[in-house]
Amino acid sequence: MNDITSPYEIAILVIPKYSQLTLAALVEPLRMANTVSDQQLYNWTFCSDGHQKVTSSSGFDLAIGFDISEMPKFDALFVVASYETMHSASKNVFAFLRKAARHDAIIGGLDAAPYLLAEAGLLDGYRATTHWDDLEDFRYRYPNVDVVPERYVIDRKRITTSGSLPSFDFMLDFIRRHNGLMLAMNVSGNFLYDQARPASEPQYMVAAASVDGLHPKIKKVIKLMEQNLQAPLTMAELAAAVGLSERSLLRRFRNSLDTTPYEYYRSLKLDMGRRLLGNSDLNITEIALACGFDSRGSFTRAFKKTFGMPPSRHRHSTK
Repeated sequence: MNDITSPYEIAILVIPKYSQLTLAALVEPLRMANTVSDQQLYNWTFCSDGHQKVTSSSGFDLAIGFDISEMPKFDALFVVASYETMHSASKNVFAFLRKAARHDAIIGGLDAAPYLLAEAGLLDGYRATTHWDDLEDFRYRYPNVDVVPERYVIDRKRITTSGSLPSFDFMLDFIRRHNGLMLAMNVSGNFLYDQARPASEPQYMVAAASVDGLHPKIKKVIKLMEQNLQAPLTMAELAAAVGLSERSLLRRFRNSLDTTPYEYYRSLKLDMGRRLLGNSDLNITEIALACGFDSRGSFTRAFKKTFGMPPSRHRHSTK
């Protein structure tokens, strides 16, 4: 357990357009741990690069305690970032992260902040995660990172989370590791939160989350599709994975979703392509390959047929 005479010092680097929910998921468990233990187990300080206040994506202003150029020592550094992350972070931020790494600090990236850690080179050779919407883009940008579709990942002194609620789950785990299971349970209970999920639980896209009424075998097939967009499985492989024949799989898809497995799989790949066009700097050929198409041409034809415009025009319309 942590030495209660020496509070655990946490620096929180806040990037403009951060998520209030992610920041609360980080700070509120620490506050509650101090409250229910009646001890100052954790101290935290907000820092930024040159800002006296940082504005969230929802318009809230956060007062900043320190500039990163004058930060006091800390036991762990957590970076909170959500929207337009790469555009909002300065060169000073990357230099600060590398300096913290050279001092062997524990460094965590919450929500979209894994991008910043990876861009600074701090995740090379590490397991890491990010939001499922960005996983393929993240893999392409940072091939030296072992990207996994988990809720949060702790790999030695690097921590990454995939969003706001996984950040809350991580903080409960963090408190458990430092101050024991009972305190973590008390913190969770005070928030009436009784469904904390393990780090290794995979993320699922909205499509799978919204099919609770489907047969378990169909849900499993959908999850397999979501997890294998870049290198799509064949219909035979999908059917075999759930103990069905291809004909039976086709019949169940038509009865349940009024479509074929092939068409559903293609819609997932095209939806991923549409998101990458708006949220990444990958060129169209790279996006096509990331989404499981064998060429830019096949992706462009399928995209235009589905969305009524070529990928290049869609990208232009989102910028």
